[in-house]
Amino acid sequence: MEHHADRTYAVTGAASGIGAATARYLRERGGRVIGCDLRDADVVADLATAEGRAALVEGVARLSGGRLDGVVANAGGGPAETMLALNYFGAVATLEGLRPLLGASDAPRAVVVSSISSLDPTDPTLVDACLAGDEAAAIAAGSHAITAGKSALDLYGSAKQALTRWGRRAAVTPQWAGAGIPLNVVAPGIIDTPAAAYLLSDPDLRAQMGAMAPLRCAYPGPPEAMAALLAWCVGPENKLMTGQVIFADAGFECQARGEKTW
Repeated sequence: MEHHADRTYAVTGAASGIGAATARYLRERGGRVIGCDLRDADVVADLATAEGRAALVEGVARLSGGRLDGVVANAGGGPAETMLALNYFGAVATLEGLRPLLGASDAPRAVVVSSISSLDPTDPTLVDACLAGDEAAAIAAGSHAITAGKSALDLYGSAKQALTRWGRRAAVTPQWAGAGIPLNVVAPGIIDTPAAAYLLSDPDLRAQMGAMAPLRCAYPGPPEAMAALLAWCVGPENKLMTGQVIFADAGFECQARGEKTW
């Protein structure tokens, strides 16, 4: 039960939902967790802003003593106006900003939370701007998309697809794989958290989405199950896996894409 003992983790979005469940799971198994969020956290920082990203890195570096064993980049969601800034640029800034702290660990690990929404049709201009690291262009493209009638969920899907592709790309670089740091992506389906309340509280939507889940006993997914998966990704047991996209989604992705690989 204490295989996370003597390990220090940073978890973003730790005040609620998947982040809170993950922080609790790691602590119960002996890990030290530095929780990061907009409120009720060890490090209070807004990852949708440059100032908040800098505050995150400074706060985690200070509280960790300059050494991390794992990073769970989970923070996401939010309104349309910060959708790209948080879900893509905030997540990437978290991983890149905290990566130097992982270098002091004997078994460093990182995982980033994407979504099955990454499989939705996306805006290529917006995704390309994200992957190019051009936040101003991405936000401008997002604003244009909203003006043209796209929804916040459309932006969310584009941001998560860009994040998934970034994770695959970064995982095999000298900065990550070359430094001995496994980096993986977990894409959850519908998890029973406050963020999914709008869907799960509507009987018609709940039933509609449930009908698309082949593994009915896993819909909606409990946040504790997501916590166990994320904890394994950043735990010392994960010695082989990097650059993978794990769809923890009750079979949504498999049913939607069949035998296709990513």
